Amino acid sequence: MRMICLTASFIFALHASSAFAAPAGLLNKTITISFATTGMAKAPDGKSHGFTTKVSRIIYVSSAGRLFSRFRATNRGGDRSGEIAPGQGKGNFSFQSDKLIGVIPYEVGARQVTVTFDPGFSSCSVNVIEGHTGGIIRRKAPNGVMYELSGVTTTSPSCSIQSGNAFAG
Repeated sequence: MRMICLTASFIFALHASSAFAAPAGLLNKTITISFATTGMAKAPDGKSHGFTTKVSRIIYVSSAGRLFSRFRATNRGGDRSGEIAPGQGKGNFSFQSDKLIGVIPYEVGARQVTVTFDPGFSSCSVNVIEGHTGGIIRRKAPNGVMYELSGVTTTSPSCSIQSGNAFAG
């Protein structure tokens, strides 16, 4: 039953027809999220090994409420990073009520990142859920290779807010 509810929340977040506007207290601010994921990875050749991937995402909320994002994922096998403009790419974030929610779809499974803010928008906390079917997630690692992951857990989630555009200059 929990899996059905989790899947339904991912589908809702992916297909939400309209996002809420950015709260005024977050305009022209940068939100930095970081965490690590660990688990077992099965390579295309069938060999399994443990992994730890460090993930960070920097999100700038413009004065117009548009979200600009930069991500980075690193582990011993590689490093992948990129930038996502508003409405572009997969893994976009949007405001839903007073929370910032992002859903990152995988080939099998998805990650949901929920950022909650204090009333004055001076601090935040982050919750990360790895959604899967039958305990398996299939996604690309930072080295670009598709792995089948199991036993995935999230550790060391952190979130911070700073004034201004972290991407400027």
